[in-house]
Amino acid sequence: MLSSAKKRYLFVIYELGKHRSEVSSKDIAFSLKIKRSSVSKMLKAIAEDNLICKEYYGKVQFSKQGVKIASQLYNKYVLLYAYFYKYLKISKEEARHDAILCLCDLSEASVQKISSLVLAEQKQRE
Repeated sequence: MLSSAKKRYLFVIYELGKHRSEVSSKDIAFSLKIKRSSVSKMLKAIAEDNLICKEYYGKVQFSKQGVKIASQLYNKYVLLYAYFYKYLKISKEEARHDAILCLCDLSEASVQKISSLVLAEQKQRE
């Protein structure tokens, strides 16, 4: 099971990778508002889990397993964001913040239940 910190990093790497072809530790540090040394330590741990590939001073790339997990996290984020923004009517910034927190810190069962509620509501609207 992935720690909440590792989930947060995978999410950020995936999200940054959607907007630019290469993701650097500098990009990750800026996005998470933390020091690059902290990013380097965590990237090493994630690489040891075989979820990313990163050469020293190189760009971060996902392994096959890493991209699978990160895309699942991102899809769950989208559903959580929709729940907070559309259904609870909170601001976009708060919805993003809360969705990321829930994605990383809520139990998988709770994330699944919220996701199911959002999907069921969307089907009813169609």
